[in-house]
This record gives sequence, C-alpha cells and structure tokens, in this order.
Amino acid sequence: MDRLYFFRVMTLLAALWSIAPAHADWMVQDTSQIGFVSIKNNSIGENNAFQRVSGSISEAGMVAVAIDLTSVETGVGIRNERLQTMLFDVASFPSATVKATLSPAQVMALRGGGTVTESVALDVSLYGTTVSKTAELLVSVLDDDVRVTSTQPIMITAQDFGLESGVAALQKIAGLSAISRSIPITVDLRLTAN
Repeated sequence: MDRLYFFRVMTLLAALWSIAPAHADWMVQDTSQIGFVSIKNNSIGENNAFQRVSGSISEAGMVAVAIDLTSVETGVGIRNERLQTMLFDVASFPSATVKATLSPAQVMALRGGGTVTESVALDVSLYGTTVSKTAELLVSVLDDDVRVTSTQPIMITAQDFGLESGVAALQKIAGLSAISRSIPITVDLRLTAN
C-alpha cells in the first residue's frame, strides 16, 4: 500500500511539474522594437521604429508592454524631434502602452515551447486614447527565450487616437502634399523567462 501511494504521489507531482510554468513570467528584452511605415506624397514609404520597448507577460497571461515614444527613430534627427513634439506630444504622453490577456491555451503554448501562430486581442493606449485591435502573432519559444513577431501588420489610423491635427502640422512644416493617416505597425519582441 505504501509503495502504491508513493507511486501515485510521484506521478501526480510529475504531472503538475510538466504543466507548471518553469518561470513566473517573461520580460521584454532591450533588443525588442516596434516598427511602423510612414508614407508621404502617396508614394514614398519610410521604415521607422521605436527602439525602447519594455514590459512582461505574467504567469497568468497578463501582457503589459510600454513603448517609449521618445525613442522613435526615423533616420533623420529633425524628423524624430518633430514626431516627438508635434505628433506624440511626449512632454504630456511619453509612452504608449499595449495590454492583453492571453487565453489559457495561449499561456500553455508559451509554456510548451515550439512555434505557434496566435490571434491576440490588444488594448492600445496612445495620446490619452485606448483602442482595441487584434494582432496576428507568431510566437516562437526555445528554452527560456520567447520571440513574438507580427505575421500581418497591425493597422492604426491617426483618427483612432485623435492625431489628425498633428499629422497635418507635420505635413505642413515638411512641405508635403500628403502624409498617410493609416499606419501599419509591426512587432518584434524578444522575451526572456524571469
């Protein structure tokens, strides 16, 4: 009887160990970035990125990501400054945030390793406004490292966040005939288990 009890306890512990997370949460690493494409004069596309991204995914599947808007990089210093002051108003709104709650199946995918494509509902907060979006993401898990990349751009518009006047001001000061109000966003997050 004692041997049978011991065997059952060990089997239960092994099963619990296999489904328990190896770590409490995953932390976003410095190599992460959020990219976006701006289109001017209806024909010239330019790749840009936010280079400072922080955040985590908790054991329970709570996702919290902060994007430092002062880290915008367009390849042109004066353009970076104009985006910070005229569009994002970083003095009042220094960061954008993204929050999500992963489903139990999505959390298990993180724990299980390998590669999986997931559709994730996001709440994006920028310039004092929060908008719900859906992201199609490829999640690759290898040991303690997670990489999350977008499989399709996440489309946002200036109107979503009340940024139309900022875009118009940028267009005027740059002497452009047009700047697209619709922006595709790409995600490349690297996370390490904490």
